[in-house]
Amino acid sequence: MYKGAILGCGAVACQAHVPAWQTTSTFRIVAAVDPVPAHRAQLQSLLPTVRCYEDLATMLTHEQLDFLDICTPPVLHEEGILQACAHGLHVLCEKPLTFHAAAMQRIMTAATAAGVLVFPVHNWKYAPIVQTLKRLLQEETIGTPLALDLTTLRTQPAGDTGWRLDPAIAGGGILLDHGWHAFYLALFLLNAVPQTLMATTERRLYLAAEVEDTVTCEVTFPHAQARIHLTWAAAQRTNRVHVRGTRGAILVEDACLRVIQSGDMVQELHFPAALSAGSYHPDWFAAMLPDFHTALGTDSMRVQSLREAELCLRLTLLAYHSAAQGARSLSCTQALDCPVLSGPVAT
Repeated sequence: MYKGAILGCGAVACQAHVPAWQTTSTFRIVAAVDPVPAHRAQLQSLLPTVRCYEDLATMLTHEQLDFLDICTPPVLHEEGILQACAHGLHVLCEKPLTFHAAAMQRIMTAATAAGVLVFPVHNWKYAPIVQTLKRLLQEETIGTPLALDLTTLRTQPAGDTGWRLDPAIAGGGILLDHGWHAFYLALFLLNAVPQTLMATTERRLYLAAEVEDTVTCEVTFPHAQARIHLTWAAAQRTNRVHVRGTRGAILVEDACLRVIQSGDMVQELHFPAALSAGSYHPDWFAAMLPDFHTALGTDSMRVQSLREAELCLRLTLLAYHSAAQGARSLSCTQALDCPVLSGPVAT
């Protein structure tokens, strides 16, 4: 059994991570850290035997752990990851790992030096409907994918709107929030290296905010084109994932998946929960834990998990740079080869 601690006892910890940890006998949460007494009390009501601390340094001196589960706001991720690495702990961390390229380099260096796993919570890959879509693509049900359309419509930011609209805490707007999900989903579904990217950002609803609430991004892959549209200013809440291939299409509309061939629907599957239902998805987090376990002992998966997070950050930075230059098309090859896209993504 691996013993771990949760850093940050807010909503995502209590509503997503704790229920998932309670489903596994492989991992056990024995400690938690949060400076807010009410947050600690809430988590301890869910896990009565957990020992709670006000700060990470104190907890690390009193506990013998294997991993740290980081659920703090994005601006605090790097500090938690680096402290965990310094103590030889593996890390499971909410996205985005960081919103600075220099910080990503520090994280990668620290993880390598300590020989530990830094595993990003890319939980949308583990939604049952996304797993089914991936299987159908692997089986070449619609031939070779040519186009991917990822759409996320929201009427407001998830959870606490205040901090999500504050670039000092969140790092950016919807591009860094939902965009990070969209980028790793595109990489997962197309299984290819992106070549070029162009993006636009807008403020449609939150006009006084310092971050964007709407993004449109196009990413070119060797044999496919991905279009990503994200907004917090929609009239309804929904998610769509459409894939067009050489022999048909697969349409995911929230809880429904349809396979189209020769213009006719040949398969329709309905899932218990829509992609847009809720914000925390404890079942997706639980479905991710076997891969976290496997990655703990697999060098190639350790490298891949952190590499995927690095690529998501690079694509995010490129998208902000493209938007700032009037939707200029930028080469992803340069971003992949060069770790110099520095500075915060929101300016």
